[in-house]
Amino acid sequence: MCRARKTACLFLLTIFLLVTAQASENTIINHILTDRVIIAEDETVYVSQVIVGFTTGRAKFHTVTSVLLEKGLHQGQIVLEDPNGKTIVQKMFNDITVETDNVSLIGNWEVDFKQPGLYQFVIYIDKQPKFRFTFIVK
Repeated sequence: MCRARKTACLFLLTIFLLVTAQASENTIINHILTDRVIIAEDETVYVSQVIVGFTTGRAKFHTVTSVLLEKGLHQGQIVLEDPNGKTIVQKMFNDITVETDNVSLIGNWEVDFKQPGLYQFVIYIDKQPKFRFTFIVK
């Protein structure tokens, strides 16, 4: 697949994720599931292959969540819930220092998807749920 086509596909997927996600107060500007994260010297974040779905079983993947925050010190948390609303795993992001207005939260995940259904990531900023991203496990 040519580079322009990959870029267009990534752009459309990003739009899809933003449209289907339920964000409050416009704090989440992007949420991507990927197989690999690359951080350049200038701290620019790149992703390898975007993941669009899972099947039951063990999965290793990364999430990149771009958050628009006011300058200052914040805390973040990403919780992964199963179809019954039970927390499977969570990642804490303590002491997020924001000097500009945009920060990326990068999570490394290893999860057992034990049953098919609708799973969701819940992103908390300063202990408040700000975003829910639902996805299907077949």
